[in-house]
Amino acid sequence: MKHLPIAGLLLLSLAACSRSPDSPEAAPAPAKDTATATAPADADLATTSPADPRADSPARLDGFGGARLGASIADVRSGFGAPLQVMNLDATGKPLPDDDNDDECYYLRPQGADEPRLMIEGRKLVRYEVFSTGIVAPGGGKVGMTLGELQLLYPERADLGPDKYDDNTQHLRVRPAQEGAGIIDFEVAPDGKVNGWRVGQTPQVDYVEGCL
Repeated sequence: MKHLPIAGLLLLSLAACSRSPDSPEAAPAPAKDTATATAPADADLATTSPADPRADSPARLDGFGGARLGASIADVRSGFGAPLQVMNLDATGKPLPDDDNDDECYYLRPQGADEPRLMIEGRKLVRYEVFSTGIVAPGGGKVGMTLGELQLLYPERADLGPDKYDDNTQHLRVRPAQEGAGIIDFEVAPDGKVNGWRVGQTPQVDYVEGCL
C-alpha cells in the first residue's frame, strides 16, 4: 500500500475545507417587529379615544385628579388632593370667602396656583380650564400645539368651529366616544396655536364668557 507524503495530505485537507458545501444557505435573521419598533413612546397617544386617562396628566374626560365632573363641592374638595379657594377677589385683591352653598356659577382654584380653574355651578363641578403648557389634556393636546397637531391626535369626533367674538380664532370641539362623558374644547388663537382648553359637561363647556 502506497503512502502519500505528508505534504500531499495537507493539500487534500485544504482543498476539502475550501470547497463550497452543497447544503442550503443559512436562513436570514428574523425581521424586527415593525409594529413594536414604530409604536409611539407614549401609548396614550395611540389610543383611538381620548377618553382614556393619561399617565402623565391628571386631566380626564370625567374630571381632574380625584375631582369628578358632576361631583358635589364637598366631594371635589376632598378628592382634589389640595386646598381649594374661590378665584374671585374682593376690592382689596383678597380671595372672597368660600360659600359652598352658593348655587351661582363661580370658580375654584388650588391655593398657591392658578390652574386648573374649576367651574362650579349648582354646587357641582361642571367644567375645568387650563391656559398653560404644564397640564396635558385628555388624549395628548396641550397649549402651544398647532391646529394640525391637534387634528392628528383627535382624528375622530373633532369639530372645528368659529369663535363667538373673534373671526380669526377657532375652536376644536372633541366629542366623547361615550354619551355623557366630558367634551374638550381647544381654543386656537389667530397665530394657529392653542392658547387654552377646557373639559366639561354641556351646556357649561360651551359658556363662552365663563361664569359671566
